[in-house]
Amino acid sequence: MPSNRTARPEPPREPARHPGPAMTRRTFAASAIGAGATAALGPVSILAAPATAGAERTATQDDIQTEVAVTIPLLPYGQAVTIDPHRTVNWGPFWTLLPHVWAGLLRFDRHGGVEADLATAVESNEDLTVWTATLRDGIAFASGTPVTAGDFVASWKRALDPAALSPMSAYMANVKGFADYTTGKSTEIGFEAIDDRTVQITLDRGTAEFPYHLATFVWAVVDPAVLADSSVTDPFVSASGAGGWQFTEFVAGDRLTMVPNPYAWEQQSPSIASVTWAIVEGADAESRALERYASGEFASADVPLPLLDTVTGNDAIKDHLTAVDQPGSTLAIGMDFLQEPFNDPRIRQAVAASIDRSAWASTIWKDSFVPADAFTAPTAAASDGYTPPSGIAFDPDKAKSLLSDAGFDPATTATQVVYHQPASDSAEDQQRVADLLTMIQDNSGLIITQDTSLTTDQIAALQQDNGGRQFDLVWWWPDVSAPTFLATVGSPDSPYMRGWFNWAPDLTKVGDLDPGANAKQFADLVTGALTNGQRESRNEALQQAEKLLLDNAVYIPLGYWVQRYVQQPWLQGTQQGAWTGRIPLRFDSAVVVRGKPQ
Repeated sequence: MPSNRTARPEPPREPARHPGPAMTRRTFAASAIGAGATAALGPVSILAAPATAGAERTATQDDIQTEVAVTIPLLPYGQAVTIDPHRTVNWGPFWTLLPHVWAGLLRFDRHGGVEADLATAVESNEDLTVWTATLRDGIAFASGTPVTAGDFVASWKRALDPAALSPMSAYMANVKGFADYTTGKSTEIGFEAIDDRTVQITLDRGTAEFPYHLATFVWAVVDPAVLADSSVTDPFVSASGAGGWQFTEFVAGDRLTMVPNPYAWEQQSPSIASVTWAIVEGADAESRALERYASGEFASADVPLPLLDTVTGNDAIKDHLTAVDQPGSTLAIGMDFLQEPFNDPRIRQAVAASIDRSAWASTIWKDSFVPADAFTAPTAAASDGYTPPSGIAFDPDKAKSLLSDAGFDPATTATQVVYHQPASDSAEDQQRVADLLTMIQDNSGLIITQDTSLTTDQIAALQQDNGGRQFDLVWWWPDVSAPTFLATVGSPDSPYMRGWFNWAPDLTKVGDLDPGANAKQFADLVTGALTNGQRESRNEALQQAEKLLLDNAVYIPLGYWVQRYVQQPWLQGTQQGAWTGRIPLRFDSAVVVRGKPQ
């Protein structure tokens, strides 16, 4: 997955879940938005679902193969592969790999929603500052040692050890005492084991987002006794986890192997005896992984756009091609309010009205995107029950009229609009951008020059010099609940607004449009939503906020990325979504093998 500056869709890689010059996948963004309206608060409760549904679906099948060894590729894209959940970097595939072995109180579903894992319930108080989790009965590490609330507290303190602070520690940043604890100024932190089955977390400020933080792998429990045992050579290739699987082998640069945890609370696949994650590195990793898939070695492989023709032209595997439903990321245009001509909202709206998103997605991107009607991606509907508002529709006549109303004549103006695209982007990617810019010019008259002469670092330096990005393509993939990530990308005080696109309350009114007042209203709405435990009213506030974002053309959504992959037909019952990509969410009891060649 590319950075925010690149318009090339690829399999998830660092950075992917959030934008920024040095961001990593799903980097937590503490919402530094200004004080806003206070919404009515209410408790949040997440309860465990029945654990036997998958077993019931598969128990009566008599054609299931057993003792099958499955191999799937893991593409690091230059990232170091590690398996310690408290020392692992914030990078895409780890979000799916590690929870197979390291379990926490909560976990993500395939759409990025939150559900119970080792807890039967996680509940908040009225102001969302105290969260209490009740552990399932009988949960144990892979060694058979029972998991207690104290084990969770010990694990969390390990993640926040000032001498070896977890790269994922920002997902704990709201915990009371975090700053002093992680700098060694205090030993007090907001974790408490009430009894063996009850653990309590106290935050310094209430947030409805906390379950999404709590589901990340930094909150996983690791057996403290194994970590303290000096006779254990590698505590992470052992029985120290409480997930559905346990690592039994880790060969750096080559492979990881895991086998079922016999003490897992949730029944695992009746077919699979082991899963090997084959590490495939290098610039041609995707094509080599696909070759190994075609040979039958791998159970699945990613199919980025450059490899699509390879798959569709191969009769042996073309029918294996599938796509993740309900896309989870949005490619959009952003423009700086402080740089001409985009200080006039009418010109921003003209750009939005000039783009035929259906043609852009189908013709320019060969259906690697679906047209984006709104900014928030479709996964929001699945994980939050949120229905986003629609943005500015394609209307060339309106686009030309808006430019005319603004008194902007592209033929006579001295103002230049330039899109700086990294020189390292492929010729195909550069041509796709050129086609988009041509579409905007043809339908509105606005001329945007494409400059492909600079490196990514040079473009970042130019942004610093200019105080923002005049015209840019940004790719947003939320790491928290999809609708409330609006606070991160749209709020005036966000680090991805200040110095980027500069939507702020001090902007002046232009005609009937008041981007400054709208920016303040947006901040008030999302601030209230982030502290609102009632889903319905929270979503209403977010709909109003997103409508302001779209009407001001703060971002112009283009499309939602369609993740494509191939999977062997003998591997059945897997769950994949925008959150996991090609990698199965879990190899649970619903995952079976039928008809695998011997």
